[in-house]
Amino acid sequence: MNQEYYYPSNLEEALNLLTKESTVIIAGGTHLTTSKNRAISNFVDITRLGLSYIKKDQQLARVGSTTTITEMIESPIIKQIGNGILTKACQLIGDTPLRNVITIGGNIAGIYPWVGLPVVLLVLDAEIEIKTLNGTKKVLANDYYKGKKLQKGAIITEVAFPFRDDYFCQYEKFSLTTVDYSWLTMAFATKNENGTIVDPHLAVSRVSKTQRVSQVEEFLEGKSLTDLDLNTAVSILKNSIKVVADYRSSKTYREHLLGVLFRRMLIGMTGGL
Repeated sequence: MNQEYYYPSNLEEALNLLTKESTVIIAGGTHLTTSKNRAISNFVDITRLGLSYIKKDQQLARVGSTTTITEMIESPIIKQIGNGILTKACQLIGDTPLRNVITIGGNIAGIYPWVGLPVVLLVLDAEIEIKTLNGTKKVLANDYYKGKKLQKGAIITEVAFPFRDDYFCQYEKFSLTTVDYSWLTMAFATKNENGTIVDPHLAVSRVSKTQRVSQVEEFLEGKSLTDLDLNTAVSILKNSIKVVADYRSSKTYREHLLGVLFRRMLIGMTGGL
């Protein structure tokens, strides 16, 4: 089978190329190493479209979709987001050679076993910019991850993050080694207003579909930090998530792991706010 590799010089050219059959976008390209699709015949490399940047725009940090994870780790702007939550999540992705090529767009476009950023986007209310031949749309992460995949012919061009520097933010990843696929990723963000929890956001992935956990958020909203019932909060989380087993661990163990990491977050919140 003949395969073609394209280097479009502008976004319109890239979008037109994506109308071809059996065509995929490539930037870091790490997802192709595990792909079983042998029918792919056209590769559209978007690394020459000027989409690698990190800039501060008033109350937002804007990150171009082909910005690598390493570039994000090294950025002083990224370190300001959520008091370092995004930097921490980036540091726990893969190893150095992989972080040098993995891009933010590729990490959030598909739910692959190695991704770590979707839960952070969810708790920070990040906005994803998507371009097609029909125009541009901006989608909140919570809407993007409600079972919707990136449509054929679309390109993620930018992610905008509120800084949320007045929030307590925490990120947890469980894996057997630092470079292993994660068994669980979880992120949490909330404000403290005079000892009261305000606007809590909790997101989980890998033990279930990537999602915000609204039942836990509703329970935590308005609760006093000094009177917070950790056991009830953990119980609500376990009852709200449809945990699935995989070849590495049982459903029971993954439920236990979910509770342990969330309890750790809550203890950190009550001691750190």
